[in-house]
Amino acid sequence: MAADTGIYITWVTGAILISIAMIPIFKPPYAKLSLDGFIDMFRRYWAHMIVVFSVYLWKDLLDGLDRVLMANTQLDMTFLVHAVEGDAVLWVQEGVRSDFLDVALTHFYVMGFMTATFASFVYPIYFDDRHMADRVSLSMFWVYVLAIPFYLFLNVRVTGDYIEGMETIAYDLTPEIHNWFNRIDPFTNGMPSLHIGLPFAIWLSMHRWDEDGRWGRFRVFLVAFIALTSFAIIYLGIHWIVDIIGGMAVAIMAVNLTARTHGPIWRVADERLFSRRLARAIDSPFETVSGALGAAYSSVDHLREPGRRQTEAIIAALLLITGSVLLWDATHQNISIDEAESPTSASGSGEWLVWVEEAEDGVVSINSRNLTSQANRTIGGQEWEDPPSVVTSGDSFVLFGSKRLDYFEHNDGTGILHPLSREQTQENISGVAIMSDSEGVAHLAVRSGDGLFTLRALDGGIGSPLNASESSVISSSGPLLAVSGSLPDGP
Repeated sequence: MAADTGIYITWVTGAILISIAMIPIFKPPYAKLSLDGFIDMFRRYWAHMIVVFSVYLWKDLLDGLDRVLMANTQLDMTFLVHAVEGDAVLWVQEGVRSDFLDVALTHFYVMGFMTATFASFVYPIYFDDRHMADRVSLSMFWVYVLAIPFYLFLNVRVTGDYIEGMETIAYDLTPEIHNWFNRIDPFTNGMPSLHIGLPFAIWLSMHRWDEDGRWGRFRVFLVAFIALTSFAIIYLGIHWIVDIIGGMAVAIMAVNLTARTHGPIWRVADERLFSRRLARAIDSPFETVSGALGAAYSSVDHLREPGRRQTEAIIAALLLITGSVLLWDATHQNISIDEAESPTSASGSGEWLVWVEEAEDGVVSINSRNLTSQANRTIGGQEWEDPPSVVTSGDSFVLFGSKRLDYFEHNDGTGILHPLSREQTQENISGVAIMSDSEGVAHLAVRSGDGLFTLRALDGGIGSPLNASESSVISSSGPLLAVSGSLPDGP
């Protein structure tokens, strides 16, 4: 956990330092640099900070909700995206793959995004450009609000988890980065891409409201950032091309919504007016309460004879309430094991059950269930063309079929459970057994073609082949492996 947090702190610190270092490059021509600006921006723009940074608090809450919703409803629209664009992103990754790009673009994907969004928000408030700060902060806010329905009801998995041969380079660069992403990313929020949506909305806001070109250089920076990010998220096995288009579409809607709402919102939330209202409330508390009650009464008085706007608001409220009820119901279900209508294989060990199903349209789904907590969980990894077999042992299990096997370990998480390792063999796999050595390290005994060999479960290190060329059945218990088969003289 400490190592996972360490890499995150490194990224955040780097983003802040880079943003501060770039201030002289992108400052408006008339602006001057001073340390007092950092102090004044907190005093002048605290409401803007609440609006923007509240998004990060919502994200944690909604990611957890998305994991529960995905586990209980199996909403997955990835096949629609794949039907539109096929394996185009795989061609990009394979065409330019290099170790340097793996490392550079992974850190750019996280720290670069932090830098761009942090700088985009901080620069206008540091230089006291309230005209731009009002619009940029609201556009950032509306981008995320508009993306929420997609993330909850249009789950699109990352490309490296869906396309055969595609790798999730960023998620697997190091164990620390892998663990960090597993904790913060449900791996199903592909559409739309906020790595494109947020900077594109910021660029659109500045393009639309920067009348005198004071942010011209920063707009050029954002264009370059968006272009490089588009390549990075495809190369790293994270986003589809459609996700990029979706991010830009959401950004356009967010900026249009900002154009309609920034006036009324900041008339109420402007920090300068808040200070005046607070001083008035302290000086005349009774008049303040009376005025607030009168304003509240006036705001609902027109509902006695609602016009078009009031009717639209009531309909929207009813739809929101209905949607919230349906969402609550969907996220508080338990999928009964009885609903596994046609499992092709299943296996259990301890308190865990894993089963494989094939739908009528040929789609293979794999799920696990904890019999103690009654919690269901979706099993991830690349799609299986044919239903795999499953073997379990303790908290570990293996899915295998044809020339591939995926190794998993159960944990207390609630999102999609991803494989810890994947192996490809030259010949078809006909059997797998899970063993453990004296130190508790998991090993796999694999029957492939006419041979039997062992490998370490986590890193794929292959041991010596076993002399069991005629074996047909293998089983294990702890460090022990049992092999049986037929010989000319008998079994």
